[in-house]
Amino acid sequence: MRKLFFVILFSSIITISFGQSAKEMLSQIEGKWQLDDNGNVTIVKIVEVPELKRDEIYSRALNYFTYNYVSGKSVIQIQDKDKGLIVAKGIYANVHVGMSLITTYVDAWHILRVDVKDGRARLIVTLSEYEKKIIGGSSPPTYVTTKVAQEYPINENSGQKTVMTKAFYKAFLKANNSLESIEKAIKEGNTSKEIENSKW
Repeated sequence: MRKLFFVILFSSIITISFGQSAKEMLSQIEGKWQLDDNGNVTIVKIVEVPELKRDEIYSRALNYFTYNYVSGKSVIQIQDKDKGLIVAKGIYANVHVGMSLITTYVDAWHILRVDVKDGRARLIVTLSEYEKKIIGGSSPPTYVTTKVAQEYPINENSGQKTVMTKAFYKAFLKANNSLESIEKAIKEGNTSKEIENSKW
């Protein structure tokens, strides 16, 4: 009986601490994203590079995609040098694994858009869909695809609140990391300044 009491107490403490950490995660990213007209989560970053012309910015951004979008699920959709536009679609794999009575593996689909002109670039990451693999008991896995806006925290009436809050937070971090990586590629190149500027 005493053992059972400690198991229940320990489980309650874990549940409470996970709930608090999920709330803290949301508060950390509050105001850093918005919903677009299609209900997708969007993050925008403007990169200022006054010393670079449009063609150079475009070339560096395109190189970023060449180095980073190499799997079958991550591909360039639009590549228009005249318009200064690159659009790619990719997946952030295993953004979160939620474990309880069931285990939920969450991937997040995203669209990454780069618009360039002389001296600046606009970077937009859109989180569009989750792919979930749900495993529980002895039955085979269930696969579900949902819009990000259909899940918590955007849809407060949806289920798996803690799991999906953590998936949302981690997908946001990956999207933000993509923006920072593209910014670095535009400002510094994709390998290193020393390598890219060396004589050959």
